[in-house]
Amino acid sequence: MGIAVFALPLGVLARRAQAVAPEPIAPIVRTTPAALAPPVPTPEPEPILPHTWRVADLDGEAGVELKDGKVGKKTMMAALLASGLTARESMRVLHAFDRVHKLDRCAPTDEFRWARRNARVIAFEFSTSPGEVWQARENDKGDLETKKLDLVVAHKRIAQAFSVGGDMRNAITQAGLHEELATDLDEALAAHVDLGTAKAGTRIRVIATEEKIEGRFARYSEIHAIEFVPPVKDPLRLYGFRGRFYDAKGRAPYRGAWRSPVPGARISSRFDMHRLHPVLHVVMPHNGVDFAAPPGTPVYAAASGTVRTAGDGGPCGNMVQIEHGGNIVSSYCHLSRFGPIHAGEHVEQRQLVGYVGQTGRATGPHLHFAVKRGEMFIDPMSMKLDGVHVLPPKERDDFEEHKAEMDTALDGIALPDTPNDTTPPEPTEEFNE
Repeated sequence: MGIAVFALPLGVLARRAQAVAPEPIAPIVRTTPAALAPPVPTPEPEPILPHTWRVADLDGEAGVELKDGKVGKKTMMAALLASGLTARESMRVLHAFDRVHKLDRCAPTDEFRWARRNARVIAFEFSTSPGEVWQARENDKGDLETKKLDLVVAHKRIAQAFSVGGDMRNAITQAGLHEELATDLDEALAAHVDLGTAKAGTRIRVIATEEKIEGRFARYSEIHAIEFVPPVKDPLRLYGFRGRFYDAKGRAPYRGAWRSPVPGARISSRFDMHRLHPVLHVVMPHNGVDFAAPPGTPVYAAASGTVRTAGDGGPCGNMVQIEHGGNIVSSYCHLSRFGPIHAGEHVEQRQLVGYVGQTGRATGPHLHFAVKRGEMFIDPMSMKLDGVHVLPPKERDDFEEHKAEMDTALDGIALPDTPNDTTPPEPTEEFNE
């Protein structure tokens, strides 16, 4: 018997194949146990900074008056009286300190701060440096309890560079440094370079020791080396060595009694008794020097002396006048506000007298600084007396060793290509009638 062969259409075969095809197998997904997953980093908590109670903590408390002072060339008793304390309260403070730190032999740079309520001292601090502070505080019995503060002081060496665009202090702060560095640089460079004339594009390298008190900036306790790189001229390197700043040849020029009232500020208008007024187009003397600086920039006494006035100066706005020896008077004009000074008070060189402003007849924030001898105005820039200290031969080897170390460190600081501060300077020309 023969076998019958049946032929099925191709479409039927395809449908039957689909019907019997196995289900597709889902891909295997491997999961990682949570314990084996990479840990998610958690932000570290902000460090809790220590805080010792200070007299400054009373600032703003109702009925409390605060005052800062510096001993200067006076006795402590005379300094306290000059600061506004009565003889009785001054003696009370001195007697309280007799038990822990006598105040009969003070340095001119020693500082103090007091707080009083109802004409009675409730707290007093005396410091020989930011980290060396003695404090008296009134207890429940009305007695002043005195002790030396146990402050947490930390020192850190910093190596940084910045480039000047518009304002020196802005360039410094935008580089992550404290604006106080402007004053320190002015001190170090004073006899070598006038920071007020530093042009845009000037670059500066600096190596210094930063001091912090309980986590807060206190000062730059030491400047070890500086490199000043102007846009065109050759760079200048200075090395801090045993209290002076020497150049590469071991020379340390110095200046005498007068210093810039606004360290690092740009000079926007110089002394000119035959100046053509920019608006009136007539010859009108400019009897001082204008320092361009943002509002609120500290202004310091250019030399020691006695405050003659601190008040309204008419076209000069808020003005401080200081009497110096030799019948010389310096004036600080257009201040936004005054420092902790009063008429009749003795002030030391670099003591705070006010802050840059735009009061009086001024078209922009700046300090107008003028000097008179008798009744005649003189160029303030002529008041600086120069000299040179040459490194003694016996110190030369130590200096060369320090210089080599600092040169290596300076070379390792990258110079910025563009200014840290690109803010254009404010208009500062003073328009006189």
